[in-house]
Amino acid sequence: MNSTPLTIKYARSVSLAAALLVIALPAAAEQHDASWGSELHAQHCADCHSAPHDAAFYTSKRGGKIKNMASLNTMVQSCANHFNVPWFDEEVSAVSAYLNQTYYQFD
Repeated sequence: MNSTPLTIKYARSVSLAAALLVIALPAAAEQHDASWGSELHAQHCADCHSAPHDAAFYTSKRGGKIKNMASLNTMVQSCANHFNVPWFDEEVSAVSAYLNQTYYQFD
């Protein structure tokens, strides 16, 4: 008996499952961006951005360099680069979402 058709079906099923997982993971991260961003911020940013950097520190930037989500995202990426924090775009976006939700409240 030839098992090739079963092997092909199995390979297709595994490929489809892998593709769905790749698609689902970013969607799951986006749903939890702010909470994940809070964790990342606590681990990597809070040492420098807690005291004396409080809510007033973050909101004071609104009139300066940070005027929208794009500039906030750029600033978070710049900080990560400066301090050699090896974040992917999803992690930068998560921290930006947390900062926006907590301090900036851009649309």
